Amino acid sequence: MKKIKRKGFTLIELMIVISIIGVLAAIAIPNFRSAREKSNQRACYANQKTVLGALEMYNLDNGDNATIATLGGFQKLVEGKYMQSAPDDPGCKSATTDPAQGSGNYQSNADGDVWCAFHGTVDGKCVGTGCVGDGAAQCGGGS
Repeated sequence: MKKIKRKGFTLIELMIVISIIGVLAAIAIPNFRSAREKSNQRACYANQKTVLGALEMYNLDNGDNATIATLGGFQKLVEGKYMQSAPDDPGCKSATTDPAQGSGNYQSNADGDVWCAFHGTVDGKCVGTGCVGDGAAQCGGGS
């Protein structure tokens, strides 16, 4: 009898490999999503610290107690060279289309607090008209 040489894989071998790849993907994808959300939140916190520093320098130089709202966004901070550009909220769509306004998600008050409408404050305290992080505000995209 002649022995037939097979070339290729059997159907069962292919199905086993595909199922293993599927299991690995099911484990890895949630971890990547979580890592991306954490990195967006940390980048937002870094932007908040930058905005806070720029506001403090502006207020010290001008003897003012300005907030982002009273300055009309970031335009005066950018023009005064307190910031290179208005920050965008990472992972969230911009609420405005004007680059001088930034994403429109950053807010501040006269007490010196800076927060993001989606990520809250760096230290997690409640500021503004309601606590952020209770599920009321969600990123408008980019998740």
